Parts: sequence; C-alpha cells; structure tokens
Amino acid sequence: MAAQKDKTVSYRRAEWFSADHQAGVTLATCLKQAGAKLQSVSERTIILHDGKYIRLASMHREGEGYYLHFTADTPGEAASIVPKVTSTTKEIKVSTVKPPKDAEFMDGDAFLYVSGNDVCMCTTSMGDGSVRYFLQKFFEAAHIGKDATLFDLMKVSNMSKVKLIKSEGVKEIELRTTLYEASVHYHRRKKEPSSIMGAAAKQLKYVLGNEHDVNHDALRMMLTVKTDERRSGIKLGEKRIQELAKGMVDHQEEEDEYVIITNGGYRIGPKEIFMKSTVKIDSIGKSVDRDKAWEELFRFYNVLKESGALEQ
Repeated sequence: MAAQKDKTVSYRRAEWFSADHQAGVTLATCLKQAGAKLQSVSERTIILHDGKYIRLASMHREGEGYYLHFTADTPGEAASIVPKVTSTTKEIKVSTVKPPKDAEFMDGDAFLYVSGNDVCMCTTSMGDGSVRYFLQKFFEAAHIGKDATLFDLMKVSNMSKVKLIKSEGVKEIELRTTLYEASVHYHRRKKEPSSIMGAAAKQLKYVLGNEHDVNHDALRMMLTVKTDERRSGIKLGEKRIQELAKGMVDHQEEEDEYVIITNGGYRIGPKEIFMKSTVKIDSIGKSVDRDKAWEELFRFYNVLKESGALEQ
C-alpha cells in the first residue's frame, strides 16, 4: 500500500469584477473555450518573471466539471542533496544534483476541480495567486474575451452559514475576547453582567493573582464550548450547541470574535466561512496521486453542494 499524506482541500469562488460581465460566463465556460483553442501542454505553459514555468499538465472534463493539474518547475535548476551518513561520519557537506535529461525537478503543483464558478483546490507549494495568475494568462492567450481575465479566487463571505451549521452540525465553538479593566468598572457601576467571558476572566484573574498579570489593563480570553462525549454512544448538548452557534451568527456584532467548527471540520468566523478539510491521499514523492486527489476534491465539492453551502 502506498504511503499517504495529509492534504488540505479548500474552497474558493471565482468572483468577477467587470461591469459588463455576462451572467452565463463562468470559470468553467472559460476553461472550455480556452482548452479547445490551446490543446498542447506547451501552449498551456506560462513563464514567470523569475524563470519558473507553470504548466497545465492535464485537464479533463466530466459533465459540467473540470479536473485540472498544474505543475511548477525551473528548467535546469539543480536540487540540493545530503550525503548518506555512516557511524564514522563527523561532518557532511550539502551538494547539488542536476535534473535528468528528459525531466525537471518539480517546485510544486496544484489540483483543482472547477464547476461553474466553484473551485476546490489541493496544493503543494503553490498558492492561490499562482493558480489565478496562470488562469488569467491562459484565457488571455486563448483570446476568449476581454473580460475573461477580470476575476479573483475568493474565500467566500456571503454563504449561508446557518444552512451549513444545520447540515453539518457543530463540533465546538471557540469564543475570544479581551476584557478591559475600564469595561469591568463600567459594568460594575451599571450593575450589569460583563458577559460569560467577562465572568470567566474575572475568576481566572482571581486564581492567578496580580503577580502573574502581564497586562494590567486587559486580559485576553478564549473559551471553548464542546458537546459532552464522556458517555459512550451518547452526545449531550448537541441541540444546545447548535442553537448557540445559530444565535451567534444571527446576532453577531462588529467586534465579535468566534470560530464555529462543524463536524465536517469547516470553520465559520464572523466574516467568512473557511471551507477546508483534511484528507489522506497516496503520495508520489513530494506530490500526491493525481486521480486520488481529484476524487477527494470531487467528494469535497459534493459535500458542500449537498449541504446547500454553495447556494448564493
């Protein structure tokens, strides 16, 4: 059995910022048009200013979705190597080895599944910016339309958080706050509670004592709320923690700081949903098996779709 790596799969959405952008034009339709015009890997290669090459190594369509694999390499660049060590070795010196005549050493790669404007990604040493830049240059080279390059790959902030919470369930909630001394005095004068976090901070400060205070004016707090799983086969408080999460989303204020973690591992913050998950994929050197990566990306996309999280 091949060794496996823990890899992160994440979600982005192509957001278009051309005033004349047509509603029916999506990232997937642009891929269809550009792919039909530029069919060879050499035509699907761009050169960055530092001499690095990014190539669309493979592109497959299934239904309305596209599977993509990008690779990055620097032609002729040697790789650093470390000599083997024996029991008598006292010192080693790093050297380099040139790539084979018919290949280059890979700098990184990225796997994508694209459906409409939805993009699921799994990368190794290649960021969102490199993927976006390649696609923009790819569409530009294919001459498929002047506004085909006017997009960005965005973390999504306007999704239905409540819908995702209902579908996934809530694993835990992290609450963060800073309790300031002036605020405590204000609540005390008004005879108002200073929130659960405030009460916890007050108790912690009492336990620690003043000699341990780093900041005399403020105390930084994080409170984690989890379901009770101590009884075998029974989880207590699932409904309550889900209602708490929904209430936080519905009534959040500008200064609120929290992270809601769903049972699927998705992280929901005040401003956006961090759509990502960790999966195991068969490794191939520093990369992973292409087809297995695509399978995981498609599975990830379907989970998001079925939960209703992709609806706009």
